[in-house]
Amino acid sequence: MPVSNNNQAGVTAGGLLGYNYQLDRVVLGMEADFNYVDLKSSRGGSTTAAFPGGVTGNFNIANTSKIDWFGTVRGRIGFVPAERLLIYATGGLAYGEVKTHIANSSAFSTGLSRLWLGDNSDVRAGWTAGGGLEYAFTNNWTLRGEYLYVDLGSSGTTATFQGTDPLQSQIRYNASRENRFSVARAALSYKF
Repeated sequence: MPVSNNNQAGVTAGGLLGYNYQLDRVVLGMEADFNYVDLKSSRGGSTTAAFPGGVTGNFNIANTSKIDWFGTVRGRIGFVPAERLLIYATGGLAYGEVKTHIANSSAFSTGLSRLWLGDNSDVRAGWTAGGGLEYAFTNNWTLRGEYLYVDLGSSGTTATFQGTDPLQSQIRYNASRENRFSVARAALSYKF
């Protein structure tokens, strides 16, 4: 069966709050952020099969995963190599909502058709790590470029038969996926 597998890709926007403490050239801090994100991925395919007696069947499988939002609570440690420039590493807790959908169907030349559907939505917790550069272009305003790797663990759902065929009602399809993604972003911050 031909299968397509698309990596999650999308855009994000959000806000952050944090606190930093500087000891000479070392900066220690804590940050929390919350982000709207539009990450989608799908896996699926279709095929046609021939059976004895001239019967043919078309089989379709579609599994999709979507993340609408995520947030992090992270520690941060950095070094100031030059005035107004901070190089830092960061890591901590990540969380987000993951939605999973399965739609598997089959249709035969005899007129018989079958459909299995499954949906799941839950908030997952995991971890994040990354780093970046931050430049203070005034005493209060900074601009940063940051990379984060986010791992929300695995999630999935079970598709059940949607119909009245007692022979098919016991068949279940399970789908699971690892919810890992990378975020590259720029941020404009104001220091109080």
